[in-house]
Amino acid sequence: MATGLKTMEPLWGSMSSCLSAWEKLPQNNCMVWKDWIRRHARVHRTVKHLMAIAMAPWCCCLRKPPSLIPRRLHSAFTMGGTVEVLYAYKDNSRSVPLRYDQKRIEQTCQQVARGEWGHYGQVDEWLYAALQRYPISGQRVAVMGSADQGYGPWYEAICLHYGARPVTVDYNPIEFEDDRLQFIRAPLDPAHIKPFDAALSISSFEHDGLGRYGEPLDAEGDLKAMQLMKRLVKPGGHLFLTVPVGRDKVVFNIHRIYGAQRLPLLLKGWQVEDRFGWEEAALQRDTGFGWQPMEYKRGPDGWEARPLHPQCPEYAPVWVLRNDPA
Repeated sequence: MATGLKTMEPLWGSMSSCLSAWEKLPQNNCMVWKDWIRRHARVHRTVKHLMAIAMAPWCCCLRKPPSLIPRRLHSAFTMGGTVEVLYAYKDNSRSVPLRYDQKRIEQTCQQVARGEWGHYGQVDEWLYAALQRYPISGQRVAVMGSADQGYGPWYEAICLHYGARPVTVDYNPIEFEDDRLQFIRAPLDPAHIKPFDAALSISSFEHDGLGRYGEPLDAEGDLKAMQLMKRLVKPGGHLFLTVPVGRDKVVFNIHRIYGAQRLPLLLKGWQVEDRFGWEEAALQRDTGFGWQPMEYKRGPDGWEARPLHPQCPEYAPVWVLRNDPA
């Protein structure tokens, strides 16, 4: 540990100098520079790359999720160098359980009942349409990953609204103050799990194997997750799936973006029964980092949000996949 910290002294010194200089700037100047960085896509991307590189030594010393793809795994993650890599960093690993109290759960259920959208916006509108066409009432449904994002147990609440019995599967511990909600910690062993009638994976599998949630690095983590679902969902059961779609990319350690190369591999073995919000042209579209950074400004009617890079819109349609026996 001491040796690792010693080798980091030059890096830490330069970072400290930069931070000190930044803090000494007048507040107005800071805001001008920050706003300028956010407005320019190329600079925004470069800053994220540099931040990921700067985080790398700390990740090693503090056992944090990795911020860079190890050299020995680079070819596997980039499909032989054919997939672009961008760098950004998030640490969503945790040992303390995520707790949802009864009040928060009820609030989320009320929002869903009103047909509101959660963190993923229009994805929820497409999902509502899919669940109306392919009912899950009375079914035991696996929710792959709990997407709190400030909205509570959103997809668990959607399952309850449509009459299902949700079981959340996540790498990190979750506690529910509601007997209608259950939790199983990943990874799952199909030999010891009763098969589910259906499953929801809303912006989940694109993260698998990137280490962001504390799981081991695995270049095929997403593909393995999809194949595992074939053993966890009953024959004839449905998987409601969303992943980011655009030109093939790995945004490490955040997620993957699925284009013409990797998307067919992800869906392999599943019967595509329906698609909601699908655009074929999106497979070749450059969606930047795969999410849309927003700029918030106070206007006459309160806070207003607008996309910083409207030329790179995020996009995640909903697939309804049927688990047909091989």
